[in-house]
Amino acid sequence: MVPPNVVVVLADDLGIGDLGPYGSRLIRTPAMTRLAAEGVVCEAMYAAASTDTPSRAGLFTGRYGARYGLPASTAPGTDAGLPPDAVTVAKLLGSAGYATGLFGQWRLGAGPGRHPLDHGFGRFEGTLYGTDVMPLAWYEGRKAVVDDADPATAARRLTDAALDFVDDHRDGPFLAVLSHLGPHAPYRVEPRFHGASAAGAYGDLVEQLDHYLGVLLRHLDRRRLTHRTLVIVTSDNGPRYEGRTQERRGRKPEVFDGGVRVPFLASRPSVTRRTRDRTPRSLLDLVPSLCTLAEVDPPDGLDGEDMSALLSGRPSPGRGPVYLFFNEWLNAVRSDRWKLHVAFGANRTAYMPQLFDVTADVREAYNLAALHPGVVEQLRGPLEELRDDVAAEAAARKETTTV
Repeated sequence: MVPPNVVVVLADDLGIGDLGPYGSRLIRTPAMTRLAAEGVVCEAMYAAASTDTPSRAGLFTGRYGARYGLPASTAPGTDAGLPPDAVTVAKLLGSAGYATGLFGQWRLGAGPGRHPLDHGFGRFEGTLYGTDVMPLAWYEGRKAVVDDADPATAARRLTDAALDFVDDHRDGPFLAVLSHLGPHAPYRVEPRFHGASAAGAYGDLVEQLDHYLGVLLRHLDRRRLTHRTLVIVTSDNGPRYEGRTQERRGRKPEVFDGGVRVPFLASRPSVTRRTRDRTPRSLLDLVPSLCTLAEVDPPDGLDGEDMSALLSGRPSPGRGPVYLFFNEWLNAVRSDRWKLHVAFGANRTAYMPQLFDVTADVREAYNLAALHPGVVEQLRGPLEELRDDVAAEAAARKETTTV
């Protein structure tokens, strides 16, 4: 099979229940519904972490952000970010001849060796931070072209840049990441989207995001690239202030399902099959999967698992446990029907551990740890091993950088 072009559309804090394919009734998302009709809908996809920067690091590297000692969110005035030695999907696919572009929000550092252009992206147009940073500069490459960008225009601006990139590399292959600033607060949209939805300003922003996804899909159609391009739509975390979690407990930055269970749509017509996949998976899985599709050997030490079969129309592969981090702390694991929460750091509380059967108890409301001590121990052993391994790597990196 010819390696596909890849387009990843990444939202910021998008509620899974705000998409038509996941049952939204107040917010209209026809472009996302089109993708679902032609491809894969993951019902149990988890963010790589419960906060912005570690989650995005996991998506781009296939490794836990906690391994790099990353903060919850990067901010101006610090040198925190993805270290220069991190191997990103852009570097990996670039080694196979892919043109690579990032359009929109980066959020993984701005210092030496931490810029998107230092991490394998051949083109960057967007912001180094998110909408919690004001004023927010808009960059073309390493140069700020707007000192105080209006978040309301970001979706259009980044989509236009991505369409130009597609045209420049239409002979392929290419990797284009459209990293939206929304629907993370504040909820600002172009005037024509004001009041468009029945879900307030948040809903207006989601409908604007879907509109520009539709613009992208129609552009691929016109350029006869649709059947050669894998399009993926997801979010870095669950919703925080507004947005629907499908009645799951919690919101970002919690590791209850409401905070870390994210939408995931993947479509390449004539290749993907219309599938609702219920296997628990992680956005960490994107890197090894895209490596397989691009015929690139994945690096050693990845935390993600290959799900390329699912993205290629073949039977859905299984997956091992999905581990969930809050910043540097590993404090939950999902394995099949079970979800185990444990104490972390100084948070040693009497009500931990908590064990939930999330297939029967989607609210994570009833702790079954006392009824199933064997399950608790079965899940806690590997969790503690991983926790120690990640902490040891983070400590070694910190020691190296301070010497």
